[in-house]
Amino acid sequence: MSTKITLNKTKDEIREVVCKHCNNTTNHKVCSSVTSSWGNEDIQGVDKYEIIRCLGCDSVSFRVASSNSEDFEQDDEGNYFHPESQEIYPNRLMGRVPLKDIYSLPDKVRSIYTETHAALCTRLQILAGVGIRALVEVVCSEEHARGRNLERKIDDLVKKEVLTKRNAEILHKTRLLGNAAAHEVKAPSNSELDVAFDIVENLLETVYIIPKKAERLK
Repeated sequence: MSTKITLNKTKDEIREVVCKHCNNTTNHKVCSSVTSSWGNEDIQGVDKYEIIRCLGCDSVSFRVASSNSEDFEQDDEGNYFHPESQEIYPNRLMGRVPLKDIYSLPDKVRSIYTETHAALCTRLQILAGVGIRALVEVVCSEEHARGRNLERKIDDLVKKEVLTKRNAEILHKTRLLGNAAAHEVKAPSNSELDVAFDIVENLLETVYIIPKKAERLK
């Protein structure tokens, strides 16, 4: 199989991708690229490796795009074309930017939050479910919640006035989702994960981020 490398073939081209900071699909300009054209008598393909910059906020990402002669689709006019798959690094989802003031979180909480956020953005459903449970566990640990299991520890957070009773009830649903992922190796749906992560982010803001902001106002 032969391979041909071309430098900056796609430089200055525009890509529409989700920006990791703008939280929207924006135009990104290719700053630098490497194009690898490969093939033999049976199959040919192109791999593009691009450093791209958002034209809205100047954040930089890395894009990998691939196409080959074996994959083809048909457009609305009946014409065949070779679709291009792409991956963007760091991974991101529309509407799922990390929490602001993440450094207000304790070290252990921040570490698990970052890894769980990455699993969610790459749609690693079981790992994301386990991570969400781990986040609840580590918050209980940091706040010295007592109890023989996670259910009792969440209830103890209510007694300590860290959580409201209503928030604890919601958090129990998140706990059950994490149990299924951890013990039954059952993948939650994307919608379940999104809601559960929203709940846990709200917990982190309530327990850590908002109190730190309040301290700055004193």
